[in-house]
Amino acid sequence: FLGGGFERAVEMLQDQPRNAKNVKLHFDRISVRSNEAIPMVPGKDHEMPHVDLGAWSTVGRRKSQEDSFVLHEIHDAKEHSVLVAGVMDGHGGSAASTLVANEMPGMLSKELVVNRQPVPEALRAAWQNICQTYQQQCTDLEECRADYDPVEGKLMANTGGEDLIPGTTISILSLDEATGKLTALNCGDSRSLVVTSQGGVKFVTQDHTPQFDEERLREGKEAGLGYSLPKCRVSRWSISVGVYEYSVARSLEGPMATSKGIVSDPDVSELSVDAGETMISASDGLWEVMDSNEVALDLHKMKTEEGMSAKEAAKALCNMAMKKGTSDNVSAVVVYL
Repeated sequence: FLGGGFERAVEMLQDQPRNAKNVKLHFDRISVRSNEAIPMVPGKDHEMPHVDLGAWSTVGRRKSQEDSFVLHEIHDAKEHSVLVAGVMDGHGGSAASTLVANEMPGMLSKELVVNRQPVPEALRAAWQNICQTYQQQCTDLEECRADYDPVEGKLMANTGGEDLIPGTTISILSLDEATGKLTALNCGDSRSLVVTSQGGVKFVTQDHTPQFDEERLREGKEAGLGYSLPKCRVSRWSISVGVYEYSVARSLEGPMATSKGIVSDPDVSELSVDAGETMISASDGLWEVMDSNEVALDLHKMKTEEGMSAKEAAKALCNMAMKKGTSDNVSAVVVYL
């Protein structure tokens, strides 16, 4: 195990919620020569190892857990590392979010270590490969049928018939710990923040709501794609795709929804981070009841005034969302720099 990988695996097992029934660990075995290592040579940038990290996830008021998260370090032969932290918010079941959580570390490792891609290109390529893999696997509806509740008549974030294929959003952060460069990939309405050492919002990803993508959706509608124009009901935007209602304009979906205009095109952003800052990725179960500034201030207080660990802060935020009445699963990944 490189970089204390075994000890880290034990720590992650100990950090799981007590009521967790199953825990999946992903180990990468990739043989590389020293000249194939990730090209992370500090120049004008500065080294930025993380101080603490942790995650928490709760099913909330839902009957099943559809969120997944990733906390993983990728090491090269020269002991450089890239920290990967993020959440996947599934809908219509957990098949898509689980696949992304399971496959992202290995896919990203391959792009970084074997293909020697820079972090932004590697993260984008890993996401694209995962999307293609999922959509190819889900050509057989029986293998990818969504979890459907006939009593409620709805599929979590969606409504409609029983033939929906599960989908997922993603918001993931990749920190090059040798240079202090952060890459954020976002697709959907999960969200990531970088919080300053004073509790302000330094960076926030863009939610891909139907309202945000209205121009693209309008062009697709005019071109004959089978969905409605974005509409707003009770302050929540959505579009209709056949008999289904989607609250996102971008996410990983099966072939049907993808062919109708729900795309998996991500936003990829790069920035530098500094010591004392905090990173968080969370599913929309948090953001539907708390805004970015509120979360940033609360995180700052938890860290500096209450002395909470990253895991304790992630759990506290999930509990706050529950108290504020969120109707969704809630997951948060927090990293102290």
